[in-house]
Amino acid sequence: MERTPITIKKDGKWYFGEAEMFRRDIVNHLAVNTFRHEDGSYYIRIGEEVNPLIVEDVPFFAIVYEEQEDGKVKLIFHDMQEFIIESPVKITLNGDTPYISYKWENDTKLSRGVYWGLSKHFQIDNEEVCIVPPNK
Repeated sequence: MERTPITIKKDGKWYFGEAEMFRRDIVNHLAVNTFRHEDGSYYIRIGEEVNPLIVEDVPFFAIVYEEQEDGKVKLIFHDMQEFIIESPVKITLNGDTPYISYKWENDTKLSRGVYWGLSKHFQIDNEEVCIVPPNK
């Protein structure tokens, strides 16, 4: 039996075959069950079912950032996962595209708006750029 491929495009959108997956609750369920093989490929595991995942760039894409009252910074991904930045997070640039590490090294792309919004929290040390939340 041939499986319909699930793909995460470069813009963070999820596709089942050629159809964009617009139900964020379903995309979120798949995203939290995404894992990475040692060879760098990705898959979704739900119970005993394992399905390969085609990732054009990286599995996570930060599209919103919010500053919390407690001084932490929250990123919200296209798949509705949230990442609270409580300590410095290194930014890696590939060309002019910024990435951070969420579950695996450089697995999250930052949208331009998120990148520029976070720029007030940048700290440069030895040519490394880190996001440092205001309470640190």
